[in-house]
Amino acid sequence: MQNPFAFSNYVTGESFCNRNKKLSELLKYIKGSQNVLLFSHRRFGKSSLIQQVFSKIKEKGLNIGAMHVELYGTISEKDFITRIFQGLNQLESNLERLLKSVSKALSKIKLDLRIDSVTGTASISPSFAAVNEKIILEELMNILLKYSQKRKLVIAFDEFQEVANYTEDGFEKRLRSFIQHHSNICYIFSGSQKHLITEMFNSNSRAFYKLADSFPLGKIETEHYIPWIKNLFSRKNVFLPIELIEEIVSRFENQPMYIQNFLFHLWEIPRNKEYSPEIINDLENKIIEKRSLEYTVLWETLSIN
Repeated sequence: MQNPFAFSNYVTGESFCNRNKKLSELLKYIKGSQNVLLFSHRRFGKSSLIQQVFSKIKEKGLNIGAMHVELYGTISEKDFITRIFQGLNQLESNLERLLKSVSKALSKIKLDLRIDSVTGTASISPSFAAVNEKIILEELMNILLKYSQKRKLVIAFDEFQEVANYTEDGFEKRLRSFIQHHSNICYIFSGSQKHLITEMFNSNSRAFYKLADSFPLGKIETEHYIPWIKNLFSRKNVFLPIELIEEIVSRFENQPMYIQNFLFHLWEIPRNKEYSPEIINDLENKIIEKRSLEYTVLWETLSIN
């Protein structure tokens, strides 16, 4: 059986642990087209939660278009615009219809078509050569508005705090001026730099002041980890004692990524070995030893303070 634990990419399906209450709440915001400010520490599962709620929308057959826009690493308004264009194929999978609708809306803007060599998916991006990006942003947001007139949309901006570092004057104000008129779109503003992103939405001097409802994402409670871990390991005919599961969760302080990482390696241990505290200690030491160089580099970069 394939290892069900994942830690280096989006975690969905059976690998996704609980968060049922959060999923239900987030789905209510989406159905009501209300904006959400989703924030937590890094690697707490924000992106996985977004992908999981998108999957729920498909499972339930809801007529809601979903688009996930990764903003990590963007440094300008042009980057922001390009990332949204690249995500439009999530709303319109038919390439011919996508090109037709976008070309019609952007009749004066040249479009570039790109095919991902790995996935084979197509995406489009605008040429900024002869057109001001302010005009392209306006037209792009109008495209999203038109899509939302046909059906509800949910658009998730992942690592949204990146826009705070854009150097273009008035970008946040212009973006808000469009978003506040999109009454049939739920915008999810997700971020991991909690101080920065909450300041963007809670300071009355900022453009996004009170534009979204706070949605903090905390650690997963131990009581939710226990049945999830027991169920997945039982498929391998391994029955972990509750005390051992509690010890694992406690060691990693309920942090989702570290627990997924540890369980991934625990799964690979042969079934004929007894899953004891000694095995847990040995595995933890091996993981730490494997990453010792990373910890050394991190230690050496710290200041005296």
